[in-house]
Amino acid sequence: MRDLTKDDIPDMVPLFRALHRHHVTALPEVFHDDGTDAQFAEHLAQLLDSDGAAVGVWQDGGLVGYALFLIQTRPADVFRHAERRAYLDHLFVGPDHRRAGHAKAMIAAMEDRLAAQGITLWTASHYAFNTGVERTFSAAGARPDLVRVAKPLTGSG
Repeated sequence: MRDLTKDDIPDMVPLFRALHRHHVTALPEVFHDDGTDAQFAEHLAQLLDSDGAAVGVWQDGGLVGYALFLIQTRPADVFRHAERRAYLDHLFVGPDHRRAGHAKAMIAAMEDRLAAQGITLWTASHYAFNTGVERTFSAAGARPDLVRVAKPLTGSG
């Protein structure tokens, strides 16, 4: 396992596409798969440029999984204290490499890096269909702290 940089984006793109395809398959009314590899690469570059940090697992010379966190800073306001936290935006391990502890290990490695920067919290979100990542987050010690509900509207527009 090692930190990933923009130089690793060509290796990240196939995994990012697979992660996205998982969402397209489950929610085709929300997601499409029309983006090009170049667009996926540009999106990853933008995330890494905007306070993103990533770590990846390599086996036999290939990237088999990655985790990408975004550092978020929120100033204090009338309701809340100032906060600097991390948001786990991407977490993916290729199907042939799952159930080997890679996702949990990547999260733990990032937690160490984040803690060294004085960050005391990470958050993540996922669609309800993704029970696998829910189990991974739970195994990593994360617990629900905010619940969002959604209701599609019919007959509008």
